[in-house]
Parts: sequence; C-alpha cells; structure tokens
Amino acid sequence: MMDSKMVTRILLSMAVLITAVIHLYLGMVYDAFIFILNGIGFLGLWGLFLLPMAFLRPYRRWVGFVLMGYSAITILLWAVLNGKLDVASISAKLAELVIIVTVWLDLQRVEQK
Repeated sequence: MMDSKMVTRILLSMAVLITAVIHLYLGMVYDAFIFILNGIGFLGLWGLFLLPMAFLRPYRRWVGFVLMGYSAITILLWAVLNGKLDVASISAKLAELVIIVTVWLDLQRVEQK
C-alpha cells in the first residue's frame, strides 16, 4: 500500500511531466524558445525538489516555493498573453494547478514531522 508521501510525489511527477512535455512540444512546433525554456525549467525544479541529495536538503522548502511560484506565473502569463482554451492549454494549466497543490501538501507534510 502506498503512503501519502508516495502518492503526492507520483502526482507531482505526472503533473510536471505533462506540463513539461506540452511546453517542449509547443516550443518545437511554433519555434518558440520561451516554451522550451519553460519546459526545461519545470523539469529542473522538479529534479531539485525531489532529488534525495544531502546538500539540497536545506534548500528543499525554498525550491518548493519557487516551483509553486513558477507554476503560478506560468498560469498568469498564459491568461494575460494568450488565454486560449484549447486541449493543450487546459491540460497544462490543470497540471500546473496540480503542481501547486501537491508541492504545498508535500511541504505541509514535512513541516508536521
């Protein structure tokens, strides 16, 4: 049986991979380097947040806040600059909301210990 930590991290991983793949795909299709950077940014922050390396442990909370902020800024910029309601946009924005919620839940779980 999986515990809440594992479920939260699996959901986070799925959401990051979904939004990263969507942004990388859009970056290649529309030749928009900003989408590629956004996808790489999600993957990098995801790695920093979940990697079990001792030297990253003191910064994990801050990386979580940055990942939540990065997701929120991505949603905000989409709404301001584009705002199209297509399958890719809705999927990416839902995944980014899941990122915010799962990172917050993970950080709350750690703080309660």
